[in-house]
Amino acid sequence: MNWLLLRGLAREQRHWHEFSQRLVERLPSGRVQPLDVAGTGTERGRHPRPSIEWLARDVARRLPDAGGEGSSSWGVMGISLGGMIALELCRLLPGRITRAVIINSSSRLSGPATRFRPLAAARLAQALVSRDDTRREEIVLELTSRLARDERSRYARLAAEFARDAPMSRASVALQLAAAARFSPPSLATPLLLVCSRRDALVNPRCTRDLAAFYGCGFEEHPDAGHDLPLDDPDWLCEQTLRFEGASKRD
Repeated sequence: MNWLLLRGLAREQRHWHEFSQRLVERLPSGRVQPLDVAGTGTERGRHPRPSIEWLARDVARRLPDAGGEGSSSWGVMGISLGGMIALELCRLLPGRITRAVIINSSSRLSGPATRFRPLAAARLAQALVSRDDTRREEIVLELTSRLARDERSRYARLAAEFARDAPMSRASVALQLAAAARFSPPSLATPLLLVCSRRDALVNPRCTRDLAAFYGCGFEEHPDAGHDLPLDDPDWLCEQTLRFEGASKRD
């Protein structure tokens, strides 16, 4: 199985950290392909439009041939904003996207204060205006990760290097945020696994439960991780993904 990975608001593909390699190591075949969303990472020179459909079409345009055993199909995994784009990709490319794992995402099925916890939103705004790259990432990780403080500090320094290497404009952050705020989930027949973190300090886990109820699909909850589940527990997420892949193949 081939897997496309999409990160969330203001995050680029390098923020998958160790997860993508661990997934590669566990896959019996296929490939793992992280792609950046418009405005971030390799695509930082292009402003996004405030539309999840536009962001998904932009990703679809850049989706490589899957290769591997002659298959042209993909599974897609998205976290937060990336999860919204993943759901829209399922609608746009039903023949190529055959399953999806959606992590700590949200939609207009849930209220604004549920989608973005108010205290977290204030802290995130503080981070976005910080001129100190490392301090900004420390604040973000305080909101998104449940790792021990020393581990968060190590990742903050690494993420600050990403920010200096591929800085994202505030305009692009605002446009991505506007796209997320407007997102309503499309009707789909694609097999889905919805995953959330019980201790998510940024987005209430209820948002994932609302999406799972809307789709009537599988749902898993991590008991201890924060919003950045691939960072906090990559092995658990790999296990859930491969179990879902096996189950959806049998179906």
